[in-house]
Amino acid sequence: MIQITFFHDVLCPFCYVTNKRLRKVLQGRDDVRVKHKAFMIISSLDDLLAAAPTEEDARELFRSEFSILTRYFPDYNPDKVLSKGKIGHVWSMPPLMACKAAEFQRGDEGHWDYFTLAQEKFFMEGENINDDKVLISIAEEVGLDVERFKKDFKSKEAKLGVIQDEEEAKAMGIRGVPALLINDKWLIRGVQSEEFLKQAIEEVAKYGEPRKVELKAYWEHTS
Repeated sequence: MIQITFFHDVLCPFCYVTNKRLRKVLQGRDDVRVKHKAFMIISSLDDLLAAAPTEEDARELFRSEFSILTRYFPDYNPDKVLSKGKIGHVWSMPPLMACKAAEFQRGDEGHWDYFTLAQEKFFMEGENINDDKVLISIAEEVGLDVERFKKDFKSKEAKLGVIQDEEEAKAMGIRGVPALLINDKWLIRGVQSEEFLKQAIEEVAKYGEPRKVELKAYWEHTS
């Protein structure tokens, strides 16, 4: 069994691309388990408010992030999404705590389903994923026990889970996302092609280590 630890943030456009590619690569494979870990790219609401005092300032900040997706999806229109005006001062902790609440109910599969839909709501539908109503509606859509979710998604346990995930990443030298760690050793950083991901997984499954794919152990990365 191969284990992939996927460090990600709902607000990360590169994570959106990696998530779609990883899901596609793993279709039909029953020898890979994906463990999900939170990593905040906007870790302070105060810092966001200092950088973008008004809601319009915040939307302009996010416009550059949303525009990243046009590199991978040429038909994507970030202006159309942001013109809905629902996204303003959005930071990482609330949706990541919600992912943890989903994990409390359905493990890593629950976390993954919630994370995937939350990213769709944010990047494709322009929803404010700091809004409690939006987070609860996502829980409903993925089939969680909503009453339990309401208790969990703002709990100390969910917040601690996010913090512990990030501390784990930083202890391994991971400073940004997306990051994929294969079998607690081989680190894939940034957006990679489906073919790269497929080959890396197949080589580790067959040989126990990458052969043709150039991968380093996480402790061999210097930055």
